[in-house]
This record gives sequence, structure tokens and C-alpha cells, in this order.
Amino acid sequence: MNEPWAGFLISSAGWQGVPHSQAIAGVREAGFGGVEILCKPGHFECANEDHIREVESALDDWPDAVVTFHAPFWDLDLASGDSDYALQALEVGARLKAETMTVHTRSVGEMGNWGEDSFTAFRRNLTLLAGRNMGIAVENLPPPCFTSREDDLLCLLDGFPDVGACIDTGHAHLGGRTVEVAQALAERAFIAHLHDNTMNDDKHLMPGQGTIPWGEVAAALKGFRGRLVIETVRIESLDELKKAIMETGLWKLA
Repeated sequence: MNEPWAGFLISSAGWQGVPHSQAIAGVREAGFGGVEILCKPGHFECANEDHIREVESALDDWPDAVVTFHAPFWDLDLASGDSDYALQALEVGARLKAETMTVHTRSVGEMGNWGEDSFTAFRRNLTLLAGRNMGIAVENLPPPCFTSREDDLLCLLDGFPDVGACIDTGHAHLGGRTVEVAQALAERAFIAHLHDNTMNDDKHLMPGQGTIPWGEVAAALKGFRGRLVIETVRIESLDELKKAIMETGLWKLA
């Protein structure tokens, strides 16, 4: 019988500065179920063949790993027509055998400034990305960003049955609505990004180190059938993370 943490993936956000090969091997040996590879300048870049090959090689040694992929968000804006860059990211995700690629609604400019043009451009790009043998998950962002409210995100996804949501608990908590967002998106989500904060900053703390009511969140995610990704900025101890999964009750979701 698998341990509860076998149902969780570890985001590469937690091993920035550590070689991907070393980190992925450590996650595998600790008994977790897989990894999410985060695109971020200097960490993993879609145009950096060395980055891609290093991760490919590490995953070759872990054939049953579940892999998800986080598209670039520092310099990719699907609301302004970055379709070629998005398709390049999708191709990289496919090379890593990722099940799902997470995207943000806006990465540059005025974060809350979403009008009809942005909405239409983003949905046009969803049409290009959907149906390519990889799920697409659109992440809820913190206020005042568009998609900070679950009804806006669900409206954006309307008519795209093969595009889901990515529930980001930390982002929802910054708006004081973690439980509400989790409950509203649970059955429409492909991925849940699990991390904590104290409602002051998006610090990506380990679950239990902030003020998210994890028992209530776990109950709200009752209908969730997607992948559980731990997205903390620093993972100094995978054993400590296992303890947090048990103490917060997140193990019930695995």
C-alpha cells in the first residue's frame, strides 16, 4: 500500500538553485508521486535545451512519475496574443511527458486591467492550446487580478470541456476566500497548487506554516479528482513536508 505522500507532486519551485537531476532523484527516493516543472528565468527555460535535456534524463530514470508543467508566466501573456510562445511551451511539456500545463491569465502590464479584448484574446489562445493531448489548467490569481474570483475563471473556461482550472490555495487566501474558491472550482480543476501564507504576501510557505484552514480546504476539495502539487518556494526537508501533509489533513485528498 502506498504512503499518502505518493499522491502528491513536488513543484520545482521548491528546489531553485539545486540541479534538476539531483532534486528529481530526491523526490523519487522520498516516495512522492512525481513533479511539476516550473518555467522561470534561470531555473527552467523553454528555449534552454540543456535545461530540457537534464529534466528529460532525470525523468527517464523514473518512468512511472506523474509530471505536470507550469508554463512561463514572467514573459508569457496569453491575453495579448503570445500564441507562438505558448505553443513552444506546450511542445516542451510534451517532451517531458506532462499530463497538464498550467497557465496564468496575465503576467505583464496592469494585472487587474482585463477588458473584453483581453478576455477574447485569451479564449482565442485557449482554442489553439486545447485538444493537443495535454490538459490545460488556468490558474486563479491573487486580487486584483482577473480570475481572482472563481466566477470570472469559470466564465473564462465556459465552452472548453478539455480546459480546467488550477486551484492555487495561496492566491485564494490572499483574497480571504480559500475555502470558497476551492469549493467552487473543485470539480472543474485539473490541478491544485498547495501552499500557505498569512494573507500578507504570496510567500509560498509549506502547508501549516501560514493561516490557511487546511481542514476546511480539504473538505471543500471533496469533489476534486486532479493532481495535488506542493508549490512551496523552499523545500529544505521532504520529511518535514510529509509531516505537514499528515498534520494538516491533506493526506485525506491523496
